Amino acid sequence: MSGNLPPKVPHVFDDAYRAAVQHVMSSCEPSHLIGAHQFRGSERDRALGARFVGRRMPESPAADRVVVANGTQSILMMLLAGIVGPNRRLAIEALSYPTVQTFAQHLGFELSPVAMDGEGAVPEALEAICRTERPAAYYAMPTIQNPTTGTMSVERRKAIAEICRRYEVAIIEDDIYSLLPKDAPPPLSSFAPEISWYVLGTAKSLSAALKIAYVVAPSAEAAAERFWPGVRATYWMCAPMNGAIVSSLIETGAVEDIIEAVRAETRVRQAMVSESVSSPDLRSRPDCLHVFLPLPADRPAKDFVARVRALGVDVSPASTYAMNDSPAPNAIRFGTGTPRDRAAFERGLAAITKVYRG
Repeated sequence: MSGNLPPKVPHVFDDAYRAAVQHVMSSCEPSHLIGAHQFRGSERDRALGARFVGRRMPESPAADRVVVANGTQSILMMLLAGIVGPNRRLAIEALSYPTVQTFAQHLGFELSPVAMDGEGAVPEALEAICRTERPAAYYAMPTIQNPTTGTMSVERRKAIAEICRRYEVAIIEDDIYSLLPKDAPPPLSSFAPEISWYVLGTAKSLSAALKIAYVVAPSAEAAAERFWPGVRATYWMCAPMNGAIVSSLIETGAVEDIIEAVRAETRVRQAMVSESVSSPDLRSRPDCLHVFLPLPADRPAKDFVARVRALGVDVSPASTYAMNDSPAPNAIRFGTGTPRDRAAFERGLAAITKVYRG
């Protein structure tokens, strides 16, 4: 339960996916579909990608601003290499997606952790970093932040966008958890589209290994410049078959059915968490794939994780998400979707609850 994948919903997903595969195979010539690279995705895939991300944006972006890629990590690697790069800085919340630290080590840039509150990055703290450290970009996860589950208000998003605009800091927005809530605020990117790279993947709302994500560039020219065929020592390109299958799911509306099934199962599991743990400090929401649980001071997270692991369950201490060894609260994060079914989730939750109650 250290991961936060969406729960499997085979009663909906399996038939929808089979139908999409059959549609792709019957409506195209396979040798034409996979006979050549589609560096930014086919025209059809980009147009349907624009429709997919359009459910989150005030309006669907032009298809020529959209790049279809091999998952969110591939997009982040490309953007961080091209926008930040060696010997520069990336602003990022003090607790955030651990893989960004791996990217920083690999690509040779520095991280500038931003102080947080319940919504995420504190605007004053971000502005101080922009003024003194001059980061090239800010990595944002303003909707259901990982690991804290915080969501920025519209007012906070506007303030953050204005700071980035003022200091000419690019925004890289990872909105991967945003499709499960029905009341999520508009993307941060919508308040400063001219400096923003908006990323929406399928791994947290449809299925973990679909390996399709979309990035919306500030302009068609920026998309072509950052993701161009000459950049061959990378792996951002999606397999054309994958792109076509997800496009079929979007076109038929099957994505809506899958997302709704994932949302429904997630709500059931989160209700089980609330009933079992019953803590005023619990941080989550009904449509969130993970839980952030602060612990009593006399129960260190490291020891808590070890005790739960002894019962056969993995959870993560908050320190896993600390950028540049920033101070981490005494807390754990665990996922609700990774157990293969509700019974397995209930067993894992029972182990966590047993250790929590001492």
